[in-house]
Amino acid sequence: MPAADQNATPPGFGITLDTAAAQPRVVVTGELDLLTSPQLQEALADLIADKNSRRVVADLTGVTFFDSSALNVVLHAQRQAGERKVELEVVPSPAVSRVIELTGVAEHLSVSEEPPA
Repeated sequence: MPAADQNATPPGFGITLDTAAAQPRVVVTGELDLLTSPQLQEALADLIADKNSRRVVADLTGVTFFDSSALNVVLHAQRQAGERKVELEVVPSPAVSRVIELTGVAEHLSVSEEPPA
């Protein structure tokens, strides 16, 4: 049996950067888990490190599954953003909101109900 390709992107997963918007944003669709979370981590780190960024939006409204590895990535990005004086706004899907609520980390994140236009 052939080994699974560890770099394969699962069906339905997508991550895009919108740097042309007034507020740079990462837009994610599909499942954020141990396999896909590193892509979110890289995208957020790049936007947060950009010297022109004062505010970054993580648009997770299209996320259908969100596990502890994804939550760890978001919390780590929040910490990095704070160190660089960048505001990180998380716009969650119902799946993301549930994990944030169940884990009690909402007080450590800037959560918004709707992505900025």
